[in-house]
Amino acid sequence: MALPFDKKLTGKKVFLRVGPSDFRRGIRGMVSLVVGAMDRTMDEQSLFIFCATSRKQIRIVYCEGAGIWMCTRVIKYGRYPWPMDAKAAAQITVQELRDLLEDPVPLGHLKACGKVSRMELHM
Repeated sequence: MALPFDKKLTGKKVFLRVGPSDFRRGIRGMVSLVVGAMDRTMDEQSLFIFCATSRKQIRIVYCEGAGIWMCTRVIKYGRYPWPMDAKAAAQITVQELRDLLEDPVPLGHLKACGKVSRMELHM
């Protein structure tokens, strides 16, 4: 899967926030989690990944130039496998990020089961 920001991911560090995060926070709240709870600094070499309590949404927060990006992905079927134990994850590779962003339930399987029609693909 191509990431929307997949132009220069070589050399980037990818950090997961273990456990669920409150997605009522805006971008400043997510940055405060990075600096406060995760004890990291926001720099252009790091991506920070968060998961909602429902495990149906993930957010990626990263710096680029003079600003900060926050990307959100919501899935309709399935849940993201997310570590709840602090020992289970901290830093992951770019390939592990790509694997994480794959759909938990493949689209072909949902079409075969009749759960997804063409109209539903255009949320």
